[in-house]
Amino acid sequence: MMRIVGVLVIFFSSMVCSALEADSVPLIVRSITIDRRDIFDADSSDWFFAASIFNALHTTTKQHVLEDEFLFEEGDDIDVTLLLETERILRRIGIFANVSVRYTQVHPDSADVFVSTQDRLSLRPAILFGTGGGITNLGAKLEDVNLFGTATQAMVYGLHRTENDIGWEGMAQITQRRLFRTEVNLRATLKANRFRTDQTLELVKPYRTMATPWACGISASNGFGGDFFYDGLAIQPAILPFHDREIVGWISQASGVRDRLFTSASVRLSDVDRAVPASRQAFDNTGHFLVAFSSISQTFRRSQFLNGYETEDVQEGAWGSAIIGRVFSLGRGGQTMWYLGAQAEQSRYVTSDVYLFGHVGAGTGFATNRALYTYLEVSGLGHWRMTDNLLVAARINSQTAWNWTAFRQLVLDFESGLRGYTANGLSGDNRIVTNAELRWFPGWKAWVGGFSAVAFYDVGAVWNQGIGVQSARFHNAVGLGLRFHNLKASGPDAVFRFDFAYNMDTRSFSGVIFTVSQLFSAFGSHQYQPPDVLGSDLDLQ
Repeated sequence: MMRIVGVLVIFFSSMVCSALEADSVPLIVRSITIDRRDIFDADSSDWFFAASIFNALHTTTKQHVLEDEFLFEEGDDIDVTLLLETERILRRIGIFANVSVRYTQVHPDSADVFVSTQDRLSLRPAILFGTGGGITNLGAKLEDVNLFGTATQAMVYGLHRTENDIGWEGMAQITQRRLFRTEVNLRATLKANRFRTDQTLELVKPYRTMATPWACGISASNGFGGDFFYDGLAIQPAILPFHDREIVGWISQASGVRDRLFTSASVRLSDVDRAVPASRQAFDNTGHFLVAFSSISQTFRRSQFLNGYETEDVQEGAWGSAIIGRVFSLGRGGQTMWYLGAQAEQSRYVTSDVYLFGHVGAGTGFATNRALYTYLEVSGLGHWRMTDNLLVAARINSQTAWNWTAFRQLVLDFESGLRGYTANGLSGDNRIVTNAELRWFPGWKAWVGGFSAVAFYDVGAVWNQGIGVQSARFHNAVGLGLRFHNLKASGPDAVFRFDFAYNMDTRSFSGVIFTVSQLFSAFGSHQYQPPDVLGSDLDLQ
């Protein structure tokens, strides 16, 4: 009897072990099926009489564009994390209206992966018109964000700007996501008007996925002409002639996946000529060698009706970086100093409907026991989703400098966030601006267009060094706005913004502000940043 019991125990134990082993057998990718769809699908509700013409004028995204982004291949174990990250990468390219990466189990040990994409309208001819703050822009743009189906972006525009009597301005830019199908990004830009010309060339091997082991980049820029100085008294701004040449290179190594650690170094060389000595800027004619130790953590949540009608990946996590290095003079007024800097960011959903993002960055130079170019930036944003179609979004940005013995200029107007005020009418060394918007997405769609509305409140101030923020004069504006969303496009150009602002200083409506893009995003993004000095960006044109 005991022998029979023992045999039964062994038999059932082996069955349980076999079942556990079967459950733990990984699924193998048996096949990958790619379904590439054109802009308009005959089976979709947006099909109309001219849809076939739009499809004929568009080249469907090449299959290799998708395959180059896959983080899996046939024969690999199914990893849901990699499938979701592949979907996010494809959506982030900005050329697809819909992206889906899914798998179906076909055998106990294998599964088939299905990748489905639908292209957005990539050829975007446009009449450019913008107005606000007493300035008007009028011109035309021709852009293709998916040239010949290769995810290459090419753009040219001509724009007549009444701001500061700039007149006609032209720009040409090409961006290739994968140069010759490599890991290298290429971007080249030429922009010119009668006051200023800028040329840039950039080659970057980025951190493309959450497991990319290293990244690097090199860029060169050449700018010449004149910058604008706004003193608040003169009818026309003063012209500050300059010629600025710069080259920057960086390299970084990473480890980890969700919680990543980076060790990075950057080198910069600049050669600057300024005809007006008083317009010398911080870090002119200097080089730097900086080292940074950084980390990032990130998870993602898909959401809709935050900035528009498209599905967006809201990132939760943190970013931190400590920077140390040497800034050295290259002659002609360049200053030598040690440099310390740090950045910290945090974002999360504190509840299922409340999202917060915060950023702090600070840096300073040290020369002969004296601080130079001390800078602090603090920003935050967030949103509270009241219903599926109604939310409150808000942001605050502040930039403050001390010991800044060089030219510095920040402008407060409708472009920087204070709607209803004259362009370039307020400027100073430091700036703070806060915006709050009640955004309503009713879900009303007509063919390829959507509609939303906002009510907003803006407040901001600019002030110079030596004056406390408590002594600065704050300016306020309130108003209403309309948004029209192109459901076959993505990014800033997919939103057309009309704002009607009431200036609370003059107690009058200032007219209609028309431009593209939301004023600010309802959520933030943590991204790797090469080490650099902080606070050197100014408002000049």
